[in-house]
Amino acid sequence: MSRELNADDFSAAGGHANISQEEWQARIDLAALYRLANLYGYDDLIWNHITMRVPGTDHQFLLNRFGLLYNEVTASNLIKIDETGNVLHGPSDVNTAGFVIHSAIHNAHHDMKVVFHSHAPAGLAITALKDGLDFLTQDSSMLYGDIGYHDWEGLSLTLDERDRLAQNIKGKKCLIMRNHGFLAVGETAGEAFMNLHYTIRACRVMVDALSTGLPLDKSTEGIWNLAHRQYADFPLGKYEWPALLRQVEKADPSYKF
Repeated sequence: MSRELNADDFSAAGGHANISQEEWQARIDLAALYRLANLYGYDDLIWNHITMRVPGTDHQFLLNRFGLLYNEVTASNLIKIDETGNVLHGPSDVNTAGFVIHSAIHNAHHDMKVVFHSHAPAGLAITALKDGLDFLTQDSSMLYGDIGYHDWEGLSLTLDERDRLAQNIKGKKCLIMRNHGFLAVGETAGEAFMNLHYTIRACRVMVDALSTGLPLDKSTEGIWNLAHRQYADFPLGKYEWPALLRQVEKADPSYKF
């Protein structure tokens, strides 16, 4: 019978037979992502999902227990499942859309270790615009050319949508899921969070700019490409993640348990 994990599952010798120190750290980082999503308004009650590949595995990943608010997610109550949806640890009531969307990425793209799906209200309007997102401000240039699109297919409940999801995010950092929401990926928790953060902010800026009714200055492709290259010296998440963890720790340190 499955049970929740806790920090005492680790012995001084270096871990528990069923979980490694590396997996426990991944659980802590993923739980922190859920708490950050709540703090920044990127959650949607009990819906949506953030996942992380289990270190040392090809396809197993961790995700939230269905029915929990994001500020209730902890390292110990995350569920572990494999690529077929088989629950390896935790309750069996896995959110179907969560499995479909996240297994699509984890199964096809091994470099995308963290997958962040959100219906963040701040940017949702852009998913309904036929021409998608316009890049308008400097910090959005870090994602210039790195945002793909996926057409709405209704609720993500069928396995055949996975191939199209995997193809549409190939070579990208974010996916605007038309009429639906967002998908951001990263090799680390910090990178995935910042990719989503700047995508949502770019969407919000566009809505604000359009609301003025004034002409937009979209600059030139050459400048956007230049700024994109310049941002390569500041990898997303590298510098922000320690600060974000301090923010979570100050708000509520229970995520680690």
